Amino acid sequence: METIQLSALFWEIGQWSGIAAFVALSLLIFSGDTARFWDRFFGLDRIIKFQRKFSLWTALFVLLHPVFFMLSRQNFLAFAIPDFSVPPLALGIVAFYVFALVMLASLLYKRISHLAWQYIHVVTYLLFALSLIHAWQWGSDSGSWWLQGIYIIALAAVVCGAIYRTQYKIRQMFGGKFLVKSLTRETADTFTLTISQEEPLQFRAGQFCFLRLPKDSLHARHPFTIASAPAEQDLRFTIKNAGRFTDSAGKLKKGEKVLIDGPFGRFYLRDGKKPLVFIAGGVGITPFISMLREQIAADNLHNRQPSARDITLLYGSRTFNDIIFKEELDSIKAPWFKKIYLLSETKAPKGKKQATAKLPKDCLPGYIDEKIIRRFVPDPAGALFYICGPEALKNSVKKILRQLKVPRSAIFVEDFFW
Repeated sequence: METIQLSALFWEIGQWSGIAAFVALSLLIFSGDTARFWDRFFGLDRIIKFQRKFSLWTALFVLLHPVFFMLSRQNFLAFAIPDFSVPPLALGIVAFYVFALVMLASLLYKRISHLAWQYIHVVTYLLFALSLIHAWQWGSDSGSWWLQGIYIIALAAVVCGAIYRTQYKIRQMFGGKFLVKSLTRETADTFTLTISQEEPLQFRAGQFCFLRLPKDSLHARHPFTIASAPAEQDLRFTIKNAGRFTDSAGKLKKGEKVLIDGPFGRFYLRDGKKPLVFIAGGVGITPFISMLREQIAADNLHNRQPSARDITLLYGSRTFNDIIFKEELDSIKAPWFKKIYLLSETKAPKGKKQATAKLPKDCLPGYIDEKIIRRFVPDPAGALFYICGPEALKNSVKKILRQLKVPRSAIFVEDFFW
């Protein structure tokens, strides 16, 4: 009797986990297809993070669905090997393996080509169709009106998401023309790509775009923050050489076409009068140079006195020669702006004099730590902090700011997911 009750319990858990898996899968596909729409409310980085975390819960429900059926019937093969004499059940098993393939590709997305990743994304529609047929025709409660309602809502959501994604791609394909205007070397491993545009791209300083290079069969897209101010005639992207895509971008010639998708992100200045603290590391200076350029352009345009909103830039680089935009940053003499360069490597090679003795007064050896923040930001709890740079820097600074009692609502972090 107890065995029968336990078997029934396992069967019921298997059913509910299957329903949960189907709903979760539908939500993942819908949120992925409409991510560009929701970007304006949540930011694309948060949406991607949500999808990654939520996909783990989806995977758990997908796994529990057949496992509890196996435990209930004490039969492994019936739920592991497709038997096409029972099509709905077989399609459910096939859907399980397709899901496993998609999850594996998601974990290895940095190691596979973007073209392959695009094809795998299309496979998710097949996965949804297989799951829907399996659930609708095989589930013992599939005749229930509320379950059928869930299936219909999920189908409508996925179809609407697919339509939105398709029309967005078509609109982008026939959008404005972007041509390479020039390429300027900033540091040994960093360059600025200047792009002319038919129609000015509307964006806010600090936002990013996806760039795609329609050459050499390089179908990948990569996100880069816009370095130019919104009012500038041309678009500028400052890029660090760090792989095949950036290497190809660094070899672009004048007049070559570039595809641009965007702008995206919510890493831009909020309204208010609190002092601003920009914390940058390496090429993470890019959104801040856009913000500074916008502020300077506004001051010059209206020929007015600078606002009382102070900006402090704490900029970490590996060496003195790795500081990007140094000449431009040094040229800003506005009373509202102050900057400090932090250099993690300031020692000269063995047998030579120390380089630290020759550093300008606005250059300090070391890292952006609690001591530096306390020294140059008198009232951390009364400021707004914007952070962009390597993961180690972002994690370290966020921890420090929490210790300094800075509210979470006053901390803004640019989280690239590529």
